[in-house]
Amino acid sequence: MTINRRNFNTGVGAIGLAAALTGVGAPAFAAKTLIYGNAGNIDSASNKFAKKWLDLVTERTGGDLNFDIKAGTIGGGKDVLDGTALGTVNLYNGAYTGLREFDVFYAPYFARDSNHAQAIANNLLFEELNSAVQKRYPSLRYLSVARAGPWKLFTNQKLETFDDLKGLKIRAPSIEGVIAGLEQVGAKPTVIPFNELYGALQQGVVDGMATLGNLMISQKFYEVVKHCYQNDWGIGLDKQMINMGTWDSLGEKNQKILTETFNELEPQDFFRATEEAEISNFKKWRELNGEDSTPLLDASAAQKTLAPAIKGLADDIFGAGTYDRIQSI
Repeated sequence: MTINRRNFNTGVGAIGLAAALTGVGAPAFAAKTLIYGNAGNIDSASNKFAKKWLDLVTERTGGDLNFDIKAGTIGGGKDVLDGTALGTVNLYNGAYTGLREFDVFYAPYFARDSNHAQAIANNLLFEELNSAVQKRYPSLRYLSVARAGPWKLFTNQKLETFDDLKGLKIRAPSIEGVIAGLEQVGAKPTVIPFNELYGALQQGVVDGMATLGNLMISQKFYEVVKHCYQNDWGIGLDKQMINMGTWDSLGEKNQKILTETFNELEPQDFFRATEEAEISNFKKWRELNGEDSTPLLDASAAQKTLAPAIKGLADDIFGAGTYDRIQSI
């Protein structure tokens, strides 16, 4: 049987429940300490959520699973994901995948908002995304996405319109959708790993950046860049990946606890928390950088400029007609 998101949870639930009730089929399990890795610091929304999620998993597994959270200490997103593929990290959380199928979500206006992006990732294109992960990283299992909130643009020079991005060197991660969007509006995307970003801004290597908005305060970016725009500039989805050897070693019961606890907590303790944090983050930014430091620009012209490139990217990656299918849900 082909295992997909829809029948996987059902099968795991049935096996896990049977084992819990009867003891039959429940393998002996030695307690494990698993390394969870993320490129952001421990105060980021992703890692605050991770601690709550994983602490509850530890409680619900009766201590079978414990977690060592490596937050911003083992490299950028690519380093952490590569470590998970190798098995030196057990559980990955982050934006980076190195896969076009995920990268396109970060293209400005690919999805209308975070809820739309989640519906695309978890339903409309789930099988395509799962297949892409297995093809590129045979040693990884794709678990889920979390709605990390919108990405934002940050610049030192104040933009009056998005046309003012022309010629500016704007930091981008190694994510195709971000790069394509910046190129389409005439900026010069400059790829810099997240863990090197603060220093690059401090030294003037770039004129600004594109990154997840909810990192603006926790990463102290207000110290090295002046303006953060309220407009959404792509949608952030944190991908959860686990090393396949680690996954197989957990047993069905603990696999179920790990995934179902995540799904239970994500809507309130991550997504809603990021929405609420954005309001307070922008307020704090204005307190630190001035009332005019969080402009809201007219995005209509930029959307028209970007639409052909985003449609072309989506259809190239997933097949003709994909962009229209996405817009219809």
